[in-house]
Amino acid sequence: MNCNVKSELRRSMDAIHFSGDDKERMVALLMSAEAPRQHRSGKKLLLLALAATLVVGALTGAAVFTRWSRSAQTAYNPPQQVKEQAEKSGLSVMLEDKQKEVAPGEVLSATDQGITITAVQSIVDSYGADLFFRVEGFTLPEGRDPELFWDRDDVTIDGSTEFHSSMTGWFYDGTTRNEAGEWVYASNGQPVEFGNDKYQSAIYQWVADDGSLEYQMNIRFRDSGERYWGKEFSIHFNGIGVGAEKGGIMEEPLVSGSWDLHWTLTGADSTKNSVTLTPNMEIGDSGLTLLEAEVGQKTIRAVYQSDHDWDGWKQLEMLSPPLAKICMQDGTAISVAPTEENYKRWEEERICVVTYTTVDGILDISKLESLAYLMGREKDADGNPSIKVYEYIPIS
Repeated sequence: MNCNVKSELRRSMDAIHFSGDDKERMVALLMSAEAPRQHRSGKKLLLLALAATLVVGALTGAAVFTRWSRSAQTAYNPPQQVKEQAEKSGLSVMLEDKQKEVAPGEVLSATDQGITITAVQSIVDSYGADLFFRVEGFTLPEGRDPELFWDRDDVTIDGSTEFHSSMTGWFYDGTTRNEAGEWVYASNGQPVEFGNDKYQSAIYQWVADDGSLEYQMNIRFRDSGERYWGKEFSIHFNGIGVGAEKGGIMEEPLVSGSWDLHWTLTGADSTKNSVTLTPNMEIGDSGLTLLEAEVGQKTIRAVYQSDHDWDGWKQLEMLSPPLAKICMQDGTAISVAPTEENYKRWEEERICVVTYTTVDGILDISKLESLAYLMGREKDADGNPSIKVYEYIPIS
């Protein structure tokens, strides 16, 4: 195969949404095989891409190359093994694939006004849900940000709106961070560009090559997620349009309609898909002791006790030192961010329970190394406080 054929092969695999790593592995396998040097049509190349899936599957013990939504793939960039773990535990469900065997009464895609909204993927554990939707048929005005419209009373589980402590949504903007921490476009790795307007606004890539957009909804459960498993999740979208103009405050619906989706909610039980540790260890000399931690694939729950009184939480200050990342045995790390700090036990016991979510990965709980707490920063050779200092608590 020559370079042009190799490029065509990659484009053919793009059509069926393989990740970059998956594509490179399959291209390498095909390139290593003896093949006649002849022109191949797009249809034949697509068949080759599908055949490569079978080849790689055979070589890796019947592995299946799981297609994730564009935004979830970019945000978490999970290796194939972690994808398989996430699906096996029930954390991730490809709703789009589920449509082929959709249960009676479930609706995963709806069309109105020439616009189709499809539920593509769910990532759900005991603490919350990330739901991913694809929007097709909407033409986004140049220079504007997309906005999807729904009311909180139109999102229910088992007919009730009283299931969340927080709920929000946003469109995927086509950007990410590379290994050097630089802000780049996910499609090509090039630095994000900025406009020449007075706000010097970033130029996003909201629209995919196929003309679709992706919308992510984040939900934090009020109670343990297990009580919702097997219940119907329902959402009604009533419009799509654009966000406020630069410097403005009003969103603007451009197309009004009715898109109703509902399906049976499932997820991963965090008590069964996590590692629990009880170190009872002070974090550096902070006076804050980690009593217990539950580290799951997507959510971490930690219980802390302070040796001194502190009322910063009353002014909405964050507990310090913060848990910054989970270190893995292979030397990599996945960043985390707090989603809730619970101080119900503070007045009597000085105990705080904090829930975190992973930011840029899904955890392989069989390969955890340590919890990394950010203690501060040291100055570099130029006198800038750029060197982060961590305190590590091992996960045994």
